[in-house]
Amino acid sequence: MVEQQTNPLIKKAVPILLILFVFCLIVDNSFKVVSVDMAKDLGISASTVSWQATLAGLFIGIGAVIYAALADFINIRKLLVIGIVLICIGSIMGFIFQQSFPLVVISRIIQTSGLAAAETLYVIFVTKHLPLEQQKKFLGFSTSCFAISQVVGALAAGYISTYLNWTGLFILPLATIIILPFILKYVPKEEQQKGYIDVIGLFLVGITAAALMMYVSSFNWLYLLGFIIALGLFLFYIAKAKKAFIQISFFQDKHFISILLVAFVIYSVQLAYIFMFPFVMESIFHIRLDIVSLLLIPAYVLSAIVGAFSGSIAKYLSSKQAISTAIVLIGASVLLAGLAMGSYAWIFVISMIVFSSSFALMYAPMIDAAIRTIPTEKTGTAVGFYNLILNVAASVGIAYTAALMDNAALNKTIFSYIQGAQQTIYSNTLFVLTIIALVSLLLYWTFSRRTPKQVS
Repeated sequence: MVEQQTNPLIKKAVPILLILFVFCLIVDNSFKVVSVDMAKDLGISASTVSWQATLAGLFIGIGAVIYAALADFINIRKLLVIGIVLICIGSIMGFIFQQSFPLVVISRIIQTSGLAAAETLYVIFVTKHLPLEQQKKFLGFSTSCFAISQVVGALAAGYISTYLNWTGLFILPLATIIILPFILKYVPKEEQQKGYIDVIGLFLVGITAAALMMYVSSFNWLYLLGFIIALGLFLFYIAKAKKAFIQISFFQDKHFISILLVAFVIYSVQLAYIFMFPFVMESIFHIRLDIVSLLLIPAYVLSAIVGAFSGSIAKYLSSKQAISTAIVLIGASVLLAGLAMGSYAWIFVISMIVFSSSFALMYAPMIDAAIRTIPTEKTGTAVGFYNLILNVAASVGIAYTAALMDNAALNKTIFSYIQGAQQTIYSNTLFVLTIIALVSLLLYWTFSRRTPKQVS
């Protein structure tokens, strides 16, 4: 282990992996912004086009767990090569079959299965090969880079979609081939060991999440029944299987499950509003997508600043106070947007700034609250599953928001000054997001009446 830490190749490999990490995040974030142009070009609804984002998000979450498990017995260099190959295959397929939405979705799934490698393996490489005092610095870089990738991803999506075509985003990821020789040169070979990956458990998680997304997209009771059955099978499986990727004991921890439920509800709102934002700007305010991407920059920059100062904020606000404040601000920001529909675009920019910054404020204290009762040796598994749930929640949020945006039943005027059917539907959708935020706040207050002791 000492040799690996002093190996000069390690220091050269880390920035290469960080570049790949940032680039993959840029690609992933850019596809979330172009949904509005994709829907117009292919002649599909918002709920249909949302599948390219929801399924991609689901595979990012599941892929992260799979790559983390594989890294225990397959060397990271080989996994990174596999990831880049998947990115390129998915991107080429997406560009070739750009006129077929089902094939675009399949291409995005293959592409994001590769993107998940870079996003996961960078963190694993740093924690595996760098000394503890250096790990904090480079893991901190990953947090900052996530915010940067949101800005660059929004800009890339806006300008490529406006001045070229959204399909050009499928060409962009092919640039990962340039990074491949550096990975082969600087990322060291590792000794391969025997290992095990819980294919059945992860498959059941995927089926459960997919059934839930199908239900919230169409509210078909058959999908709800499928979700209940899949969830039951998953819980039964992890209760019986000795090598399940997560043990049933996690679900017997009432505090962990309570926080997990709160996180699922509130994080379903996160990408829901971001997905909806370009649709509102384009159809209500007639703003081009390149300008929409510029309007998102203040929100992403401010959220990065809040995230960077989250440690200092923790000196003044407890986890309970920070989480409660963040949820209240999230609800207030989407409510403001709902009330301001059809008025001024700058109100939505302010709303998005408050919205994004509030999620940045909430992330660290929410994780801290979630793992408070988890033994130290199991925190890695707990955090991995927590992040998987956040990805599933974001995908579900996009799915139900897109379904609401296409729902003609929401074409009812709530306030007399709201003009136009589309404005009314968007307003009512934002009011639903406000209610969901309020529900998460009530759940959190209910579950956090008694602060559990930290487990060491």
